[in-house]
Amino acid sequence: MGVTWALMLGDREIRMGKNETPAKLMTVFREEDKYLHLEWAQRVDEANARGESAWDELDEFEGFDYRELFGYRTTVQTIMTRLKLMGFDPDRCCQEMIKDLEGVNKDDIEDGLLVLSSPPTRERKQEICHRVSAAEVLDTGIAAYLKRAEAFGNWKVGDDLIKLAELDEICVSQLDFFFDDLAVDPRLFLALILSSQDPKEVLQLDLSQLLMAGYFESSEAVSTEALQQLRDETASSGPIIVITEGKYDSRVLGRALPIVRPDIAGYFAFWDLEETKAAGGTDRVVANLRSFAAAGVMNRVIALVDNDAAGLAALKALANPALPKNYIARNLPDLDYARAYPTLGPSGAAQDDVNGRACSVEFYFGLECLIGPDGNPVPVQWTSLNKSVNTWQGELQNKRYVEERIDALLDAAEAGQVPLDERWDPLREIVQILIDAAQSR
Repeated sequence: MGVTWALMLGDREIRMGKNETPAKLMTVFREEDKYLHLEWAQRVDEANARGESAWDELDEFEGFDYRELFGYRTTVQTIMTRLKLMGFDPDRCCQEMIKDLEGVNKDDIEDGLLVLSSPPTRERKQEICHRVSAAEVLDTGIAAYLKRAEAFGNWKVGDDLIKLAELDEICVSQLDFFFDDLAVDPRLFLALILSSQDPKEVLQLDLSQLLMAGYFESSEAVSTEALQQLRDETASSGPIIVITEGKYDSRVLGRALPIVRPDIAGYFAFWDLEETKAAGGTDRVVANLRSFAAAGVMNRVIALVDNDAAGLAALKALANPALPKNYIARNLPDLDYARAYPTLGPSGAAQDDVNGRACSVEFYFGLECLIGPDGNPVPVQWTSLNKSVNTWQGELQNKRYVEERIDALLDAAEAGQVPLDERWDPLREIVQILIDAAQSR
């Protein structure tokens, strides 16, 4: 025997399911919407804890409205506000469902209309065809669906089914797709149904059978846990957002990723500072990452900072207090050719290890791109001591010249005019850092 849950709109059962917690539907409720019969819930929890059947606890509450035992409920107006905040605007949901209906019935479309047929019956020997738009199918089907739902109890009153007109029957049957396909979000259909209802009507999710079956305890924050489950799913399936120090970093790394790792490039999205007009800089990376966390952005977010003194200071700042598990900060990797690199300081020219001190993104497109007009690597100028990490900060001189060489290299690579040889290894290391960070949750 299975255990069921039921979604009620007033006295109408508009959705039900079996042997599962309706996690996505749960996200439209909050813990303040919870209701429960305290004595009954306590007995159920105790029976489940002893490993005994909690169903016997119903005997002493015979005659009590089972819909008052355990679940969540609030007004249609509140649910609609929450649905819209989650992106389930009725107009958008309607257009998406129309598109789905047309996709499912693509072989039965003539002149832009769906051709739906009624099979022969005992009274009628001939098949009848109806030509209607997908929008009409949706409107008619929802109206018929709600009419059937008036007869609570699997759409039956005793043994008599609610009688629907022939076209209504066909249209409501078309809606089966939105229930049978597990990939269809149930909030699409919910937003469309509720958009035409009295805002003061009550939407209720009865979870009493799931509680009796031990799916959870009455004290658990079921709606909060459902929202966290959705966050985890989004973090796993949504794009991995990469925040960089500046718009140039974002642009060139976003171009380089499909070149060196086209197999995984589509899983990462570089935050476009140029398009959003957001401020750049290492301090802004720290602030932006913490802002994303404070706002509860569900995606995995990786902050990628330079391999210099400012970058090391940023990692130190982000370590305390710790960020949620889906927010990760990493710096660019060390480079072999940066271990003895030309520098300029108060004592004049020297060869220094600039890893962890001056390696900005311009260093990672191969040593060839760093060669200046004089045939030597463009030097690093020491600027100031970063007291946070007790390390000198350096800046690449003539950076614009190096960036032009990088742009030319990317243009040639995208045109297939340069080999993907060892010069791309630093970028491959950066991509591996992103992959490792995304998998470290």
